[in-house]
Amino acid sequence: MKKNLFFFLFLMISFSIFAADKKIEPTTAKDIADYARSKIIDQIEKPCAPYVQDGYLIFTADKSARFVGIAFGYENFRIIHPFQRLSHYETDGKPVDSVLFYITSYPKDLDEVSYKLVIDGLWTTDPLNSRRSFDKQTNSMLSIIAVEKPAPITEKANNGKVRFVYYGESGQSIRLGGTFNNWDSYMYELTEVSPGVYQIELPLPPGTYYYNFYNGINAMIDLQNSERAYTVDGRTASILYVD
Repeated sequence: MKKNLFFFLFLMISFSIFAADKKIEPTTAKDIADYARSKIIDQIEKPCAPYVQDGYLIFTADKSARFVGIAFGYENFRIIHPFQRLSHYETDGKPVDSVLFYITSYPKDLDEVSYKLVIDGLWTTDPLNSRRSFDKQTNSMLSIIAVEKPAPITEKANNGKVRFVYYGESGQSIRLGGTFNNWDSYMYELTEVSPGVYQIELPLPPGTYYYNFYNGINAMIDLQNSERAYTVDGRTASILYVD
């Protein structure tokens, strides 16, 4: 009996060590986004001019402020988003410094983002950003940050639909099939919106989808999407996570 109990305890301890050492990778679109955000936040050390990293806008403010909020032009300044406080600690766990920050994604069809801050109850431009512009509509000065307009990829668009994007030679007939239409590759044909860039938008509910592009009888994975899997019939397909 004692030998069985000892063996059971040994298995439990071994399993706990294995579970603790096992690396958990992000699997869904939300997990990947949260992982990217956490990596960016870990790199924030002190207040600085706003910047763009991995598709996110990062804003910081001095720790002395009791409250800092930010409002964006693309939201008509109707929403005030509060900054968070990020504390830095010594190795013994003692806090030594802090910085206020706000991180957000932004509409991908913009070349620049206009915004203003609320610092302890007062509207103001960003003291860490020297680029400003007078806005006649609001009759106030706004802070401006330039953003890169990334090449479109397969993802959920601002209108709530999913935009599928294929890159290839101009003048082709590119179609789309997947688990959302029972792999009917003749139901949806993409439109060539610019030379060699094909798009289509579909209203898909939240879920995990498998899909391929088609040119003639040839099935093609989405080269802009690194998420792939084998389907039950042995084909390679791209994976899309819709939140």
